[in-house]
Amino acid sequence: MKTRILGIVVCLLVAASGFAAGNPNLQPLAGMWKCTGIAYASDMGPEHATSATVNSVWIMGGKWLRVDYKETKSAKNPHPIEAELLMTYNEGTKKVASGCIDNMGGYCTEESMNPPWTGDKMVLSGNGDFGGQMMKVRDTFTKGPGWIKHMGEMEGPKGWMKVSEETCKK
Repeated sequence: MKTRILGIVVCLLVAASGFAAGNPNLQPLAGMWKCTGIAYASDMGPEHATSATVNSVWIMGGKWLRVDYKETKSAKNPHPIEAELLMTYNEGTKKVASGCIDNMGGYCTEESMNPPWTGDKMVLSGNGDFGGQMMKVRDTFTKGPGWIKHMGEMEGPKGWMKVSEETCKK
């Protein structure tokens, strides 16, 4: 029994060593952010301005970046989005992997290309389930000095459509 547990612990340590702590590929997203942007018209409601806070912190020994996104409630945004992302950099595949959940019961899994950043841009793509409907999703991050821009997209019957865009500043 002890040998089996030791074997499991060794396997977990070897697997964990494939993920870089506080990896520079995710470091541009870490920290506290204030965001302003727009949620485009969709089945979820009319187009409206958004304001949000983002708190991104390293967890689990610096292997994962937890990103907490919270929009502010307003007259034009009576049902603000709250979402949590967990992101890591996989040294084996040289890709960023991400999973998300939101306050409406939605979830997604995405990964980047190899390498994650092309210049100042990183694109994550994958699948999401929102309201029981599976669809392809894509998130594009553009980095600059003291700011990050984000664009969220979903693939619908007419192709890719923008869901939201935000500019976040530290």
